[in-house]
Amino acid sequence: MPKKTERRKFWIQPHVHCSCDCGTETEEHDEGCADQDDTYQLIYELPGVSKDKISIKVVKNGLRLNAIRDKHVEYVSEYPFLLDVDTTETEAIYKEGLLIVNLPVIGDDPFKKVKPIDIS
Repeated sequence: MPKKTERRKFWIQPHVHCSCDCGTETEEHDEGCADQDDTYQLIYELPGVSKDKISIKVVKNGLRLNAIRDKHVEYVSEYPFLLDVDTTETEAIYKEGLLIVNLPVIGDDPFKKVKPIDIS
């Protein structure tokens, strides 16, 4: 009887970016910038995965990713959103092991106008 090989699932987290230059030191970004261009960008590193082995499902408040590398390795991720996204306008691009998912945000960031808590 052949030995059954179980695929190991590796939970991964994306690199999260808004689509502005929030890394720069400007006054307009000191309150947060999630809705500067109304798009979140999730970047996943998926080494050794072919495009046809990637499954992405997006609902208005989250994303689920499954990416099968081979018979031994599967990458999985679930990522919740603070703001709803437009699932019909979401797009994904895969190139050289990087998956970039652009998610248009619906609504305004509720943290934009909230006063930060003082830390003692």
